[in-house]
Amino acid sequence: MSHQSSVPDTQDAVIARLLEEFDSLPTQLQIAARYIVDHPHEVGVQTMRSLAGEANLHPNSFVRLARHIGFAGYDAMRERFRDFVRGGVGSSQERVRWLQETAREGGHAAIRGQMAGAILENTERVFHSEQLESMHKAVSWMVEAPRVFIAGMGSSFALAYNFWYVARMMYPHFMMVPCQGGLPIDDLLHLNKRDVLFAMTFQPYRADMLEIIRFANKKGVRTIGLSDSPASPLCRDATLGLYALTHTPQFFHSNTAPTALLETLCALMAADGGEEVVARIDRFNETRWESGVYQH
Repeated sequence: MSHQSSVPDTQDAVIARLLEEFDSLPTQLQIAARYIVDHPHEVGVQTMRSLAGEANLHPNSFVRLARHIGFAGYDAMRERFRDFVRGGVGSSQERVRWLQETAREGGHAAIRGQMAGAILENTERVFHSEQLESMHKAVSWMVEAPRVFIAGMGSSFALAYNFWYVARMMYPHFMMVPCQGGLPIDDLLHLNKRDVLFAMTFQPYRADMLEIIRFANKKGVRTIGLSDSPASPLCRDATLGLYALTHTPQFFHSNTAPTALLETLCALMAADGGEEVVARIDRFNETRWESGVYQH
C-alpha cells in the first residue's frame, strides 16, 4: 500500500496520486496506471477484465494498483470514476445509446437540459479551478516571447485558428502552424529557447501534437498544452498544462469550455498590453473598414 494514509476521494485525486507515485511503481503497475490516467472514461464503464485486455495486462495488476494507493480493491477505486460516467462520458457506443434512450424518455427537451447542464458545468470549472495561476503564467510567457507558435489539427484547428486570429491583432509575433500544405513540425525546425509553443489536442489525442511538444521540449523551448484533462499526455508533456472539460451527454465533445478559456487568455493579454495593444487593435479594424472588408 502507498505510504500515504488518505484514500483518494475523487477521480481527479486518484489520477493525481497515480501521477505522483508513477516513478516508484513496478513496471506492470506503471502500465496499469498509465492506462487509467490516459483513459479515465473507460474505467467507469468497462469491467476490470476488459481494461486488462486492452492494456495487455493480467487483471490482478489493477487490483494491486488499487491497493497500492489505499483502496480495499479495484471496485472501490472504480467507484471514484462513476460520476465521470454519469456526467455523460463513456465509450462512444455507451454515449450514443444513452442519447437515444434519453430522447425516447424525455424528447428533445431532456437532451437540451442535459446539454445545458454539461456545458455550464464545464465552463464554470474553467473559472473555478486550481489552474488560474497557470493561465496568468501562460499569458506572461506569450506576451514576452519574441515568437509564439499556435498549433492545432483536426477538431482543434478551429480553436487554435480563432485564438491566433484574435491574438495576432494585439501581438504580431503570434504565428499559426502548420502552414497550409505542410506539417506542424516543419515550421518548428528553427525554434529557439526564447520562443513559446502553444499546442492543443483533445480526446482522442493527436500524435502530431504530442510529437511537436516533445520536439520543442528537447530544444529547451517553453511549451503550453491545452487539453481536456490535467492527466492528458499533452498536459503532462508540456512545460505548462491547461485544461478545459469537454464532456457532454452526447456523442460529440463540447468546445464551449476550451473556447471560454482561450477567450479569457486573449482578454488577459489585452489587459496586459497597455496602450500599444489598443493602438494595434484600432489600426487593424480601421484597415478593415478602409479596405472595404466590412460594410455598414
